[in-house]
Amino acid sequence: MGISKTLKSILKAGVPPEDIYLIDDGSSDGTREIARSFRVNVLRNPKNIGKALALSRGAREFDLVGRYEYICLMDADTEVCEGYFDAVKRAFGDPSVAAVCGRAKSIPHNWLTAYRCLAYWMSHAIYKGGQSNMGVITVTPGCASSFRADVFNKLDWNSDTIVEDMDCTIQIHRKKLGRILYQRDAVVSTQDPRTIRDYIKQIYRWDTGTWQVGQKYRMTTGLTRIDWEFKLLMGEGLIFSAVYLLLPALLLVRPKIAFYGAGMDFVVLVVLAFVCAIRERRTDVIVALPTYEVLRFVDCSVLLYSFWKTVVQRKQVRGWFAVKRY
Repeated sequence: MGISKTLKSILKAGVPPEDIYLIDDGSSDGTREIARSFRVNVLRNPKNIGKALALSRGAREFDLVGRYEYICLMDADTEVCEGYFDAVKRAFGDPSVAAVCGRAKSIPHNWLTAYRCLAYWMSHAIYKGGQSNMGVITVTPGCASSFRADVFNKLDWNSDTIVEDMDCTIQIHRKKLGRILYQRDAVVSTQDPRTIRDYIKQIYRWDTGTWQVGQKYRMTTGLTRIDWEFKLLMGEGLIFSAVYLLLPALLLVRPKIAFYGAGMDFVVLVVLAFVCAIRERRTDVIVALPTYEVLRFVDCSVLLYSFWKTVVQRKQVRGWFAVKRY
């Protein structure tokens, strides 16, 4: 079970059981019993209240802010590298750092996790370092986030968006609580959806939550650096998605242009996939290459659909969209 692997990795990384706190948010799969076998602290919610509220309750019940200088968060399917907490501690050596963002890797399973490996690698190799240097990290992932305890205490852990990790990241920017630093040596491995249905559910939650956060903090009209970063990333995503989905129609009227556009996109994917496969030592990233254009189509479709539902139609979405793990 995933939680066993998570706890084993944390213990192996040097954290004693008495400093590990698990929140069982109304699960029915024996999570509490498994956690107690590791002699860690366990808090069980009688019914599911959502991740954000569960984190808030856990911090309050265990008095984490009063007892610790730093608070590290991770999901139940996260496995940390042995040097994870040492890397996080080094990052907090700078007193101006409010939060530390780790580097997530996908655990190999099938063609979907191969594509997600490439996506993670591109995000960290191309974006995260630059965002960290410019002070515009938009999200500290829930699977690998660490906060100074005083900063954690000033965050509003609410359920009015469905991406609590991005919500709290933007709060740090808005409240000017300090720097958010990307620490590439703080590596975690995480499970990703194993079926296309679960993959779509997950990215729909991510995209919808991103639009919710943008609306909540008025990032489309704001003029701070983080607002411009949001506009750049999401604007680029919308334009690319619209153009990509129009390629089949363009094929009927301008076939050469359509073939050239699709071909150039695939060539770029191939080059990046080979570099990723070498750097991450993942041959499955190359083997799964023929499926990537299909997943690009899915990504673009879901992004535009979430924009239409959340921004244009103002639909309220509060579900968690839990997906099956392996």
